[in-house]
Amino acid sequence: LAKYNIPYTDDEATDSLTTKLSRFYADRTLTKNPITPADQAEAYFLLVTNRLSKTTGQVITVDGGLHEAFLR
Repeated sequence: LAKYNIPYTDDEATDSLTTKLSRFYADRTLTKNPITPADQAEAYFLLVTNRLSKTTGQVITVDGGLHEAFLR
């Protein structure tokens, strides 16, 4: 966390640290929302159903609009 200038204490609970890091990453995205395993599972489910049966060879990025991932 120090690498990202996120304040913490040595005796801080793991859940609190996880929340701080999650918020840090979420704040770097366009949506400002954390990405959850459920978000990723939803994209996977969409790909394995017939709803996208004509879509092939695609990469679907579930990252909330991470600026660093934009094409340059």
